Amino acid sequence: MIRNISISAFINTIFILALIAISITFAIFIKLDKQRYNITMQKKYELVAESVLKSLEIKPSNTGIDILIKQFKTKQIKNDDLKLQIIKNGKPIIIRKTVFGLYRIFTFDDSLYIYVQKDGYNLMLQDTQNYTYNLLIISLAIFLSLSIILSLYYILRKKLKPLRVLNNKIKKFANGDLNVSITSNSTDEIGTIAKSFGDAINHINNQTKSKDLFMRNMMHELKTPITKAMFIAETLEDNKKRDILQRAFHRMDDIIKELAMVEKLTSNNTFVYKEPTSFFKIYTKTIEISMINADNLTSRINDFKLNADKVMFSVALKNLIDNAIKFSVNDHAIIDANQYRINIISNGEPLKYNLEYYTEPFSQEEKRSDGFGLGLYIVKTISNLHGYTLIYSHNQGKNIFSILLD
Repeated sequence: MIRNISISAFINTIFILALIAISITFAIFIKLDKQRYNITMQKKYELVAESVLKSLEIKPSNTGIDILIKQFKTKQIKNDDLKLQIIKNGKPIIIRKTVFGLYRIFTFDDSLYIYVQKDGYNLMLQDTQNYTYNLLIISLAIFLSLSIILSLYYILRKKLKPLRVLNNKIKKFANGDLNVSITSNSTDEIGTIAKSFGDAINHINNQTKSKDLFMRNMMHELKTPITKAMFIAETLEDNKKRDILQRAFHRMDDIIKELAMVEKLTSNNTFVYKEPTSFFKIYTKTIEISMINADNLTSRINDFKLNADKVMFSVALKNLIDNAIKFSVNDHAIIDANQYRINIISNGEPLKYNLEYYTEPFSQEEKRSDGFGLGLYIVKTISNLHGYTLIYSHNQGKNIFSILLD
């Protein structure tokens, strides 16, 4: 589970746990320190009470009592109402009777009071020194600890910000945006990775531009002489030679069109124009561009509506039908289509390799040397651009290529 958590989430979790741990630690420390303080004060008050009782043995006057009380750094509560309220409402902590007299220690309104009784002396004393528990130092320690933790968190998040930016740009690049620009002035590990990835993008872009330029120039240079050659072949009187040349030139023209389609599909400017249409319209367009003989194809179509780029989808369907007829044992194929799937069926031997092998560009079996091996690559690419899936199966001597629409 930890391996699957993102770095940001992991850091957030660590710092949250650190804040919780600090809070619990200081809460326990405050509680223990309060207990220690109360125990210390109780002992002090016990000592003061016993000392006052001993001093009362000499039966001092009121002035002497005042001097005595000041010696112990205490003051006498002379307000009878307050004394009565403390005795009545205060919480007795200690009640102790000694040979010198009786004393009680009360806690009232977060303060401690000593009540001494001996031979007509009833003294209520309060410490004049400020021993009230002071949270200032602990509060300062908590503030400093939290400040350090939050500062480290801010610094770490800021340090990881370039990594988040780099991740977003990598996602854009993976989605086909080849114009992503990655720059970094940092010399740390993240900056080094960003620089290396930026160099890789520039290298890929340069190669892509070179490939595009080569493809366009090659197709342009080949298209013109092929067109002229086809025109010249029409003027030949020898029908056999004319047919041979025309088939050769038509095949070269088809190959150029395949390469043009591949160049379009692999371009970062590829745009699929989906529109509501019927499958029968796509099928009609397919027959029109493939010039398939009616005897070579049997159609079983339950017409249905779909969103598709008619031109692209017609090319994909044409390639599937052409392949099915070309590599069948009887030069015949069947198209079986409904709203869930489109099946292209033909009699023949099963494929030697799995489908993924043939959907890679320029992949084909040795015996299938006709063409560049781009047909199924084009079909799969167009299917994926539409959100459909190309699959293959062989059943009872029949090759079945299917485009799953649902």
